[in-house]
Amino acid sequence: MRKLLRSFYCLLLVAAFAGQANAQIDPTLSIQGILKRSNGVAVEDGAYNITFKLYTAQAGGTALWTETQPGVEVSSGIYSATLGIITPLNIPFNQLYYLGVTVGSTELTPRILLTSAPYALSLIGQTNKFPSSGLVQADSIKVTGGVLARGGAPGANGASKNGYAFSGNSGDNDSGVFSTGAGEVSLYSNNSEVLEVTPGNVAVNGTVTTNQLSLPTGGSVAYNGLNDWRLVSEDYLEAGADGWQFSMDDSGDRGAWKNPVSGTCPTADFGDFAGKVLRPADNDYIIKKQFSPAGSYNYVKVVFKYFVIGNWDPNDLSSAAFAAFANDATGGNIRVGWKAYSNEVSQNWLLDYDLFRNASSFVLPTSNSDHWITGEMVGKRSTPFWVYFGYANNEGESDEHFAVGMIEVWVK
Repeated sequence: MRKLLRSFYCLLLVAAFAGQANAQIDPTLSIQGILKRSNGVAVEDGAYNITFKLYTAQAGGTALWTETQPGVEVSSGIYSATLGIITPLNIPFNQLYYLGVTVGSTELTPRILLTSAPYALSLIGQTNKFPSSGLVQADSIKVTGGVLARGGAPGANGASKNGYAFSGNSGDNDSGVFSTGAGEVSLYSNNSEVLEVTPGNVAVNGTVTTNQLSLPTGGSVAYNGLNDWRLVSEDYLEAGADGWQFSMDDSGDRGAWKNPVSGTCPTADFGDFAGKVLRPADNDYIIKKQFSPAGSYNYVKVVFKYFVIGNWDPNDLSSAAFAAFANDATGGNIRVGWKAYSNEVSQNWLLDYDLFRNASSFVLPTSNSDHWITGEMVGKRSTPFWVYFGYANNEGESDEHFAVGMIEVWVK
């Protein structure tokens, strides 16, 4: 019997998938073959136990799948079988496979290459992969309307066949998501770019409606091609001086910005509406702090409340409040960006300095109350910079003094 089986010759005529699209039905493979003796004569009719194996090589290698079917009917040497009815065909069918047929203990040679069913010929491609389960991969991925999954703008009515567009809606295939450049993704509507996203930037062509807008550190908002001011520092001093320092000019010539830093600037609480303030203890002090905003910018704006304390004489033009920019802590290349003379800030009242200095609330206006004015200065700067506040006067601390609070720094 062993010698007889060794003389068998197997010829595979057709191999085709018979599995259904329904994922609950396991795929099967129908085959038909001929068993002949070595002299070309068909084997005797009868039932044979046949083992089928699938390999990725025509000779050698290890079988990826094995199934033994008992009692396969053979008539005039011809047999038919359906692979996968006993052992599921759990291989991906994403490459060429060879069928090995064993009758008894000997696998017949040569192994037979599985061929495509007629309707599967349309799947031929360079890198197409259509496995029985998992992801489908194709040479050119397309969606309805022939739009390709590739970079570029859509073109009117999707003429360029790029990106991911939408079918339906009267053939609106130039609205969708498109990659219009390296690291750039755009949203198009009727072939018009309405949103462009690049690393660290979102550009909108049109109106933005939102009840909340959150930006990363250094982020900015642009409209009509121009960047808006972005807030980079809020010094409301609730937790203390927030990094503000001071220096003092012992010579009395109000040039304290050129002196080394003396320490953290003292603060005071001026109560409701006025809030916490920077309040140096002497009129010869200068208040200063360095800022290094993240991101790129060309312009700087500082908005603040300058508190007028004491009896500022409106007729004394030698007294003035000021805010300035500088390159460094010693006043190098200092530029005064805001200045208000005594007659601009004074209300010409006889004011009680101690009332203001120790106040738990801030009330105005009355005939016996200090006040604030809102200041703003704008400068051109793209590197770290210092902000200065100070006052030049010709009277003592108990008569004329100042404080600064609610400081905001903006850049664009």
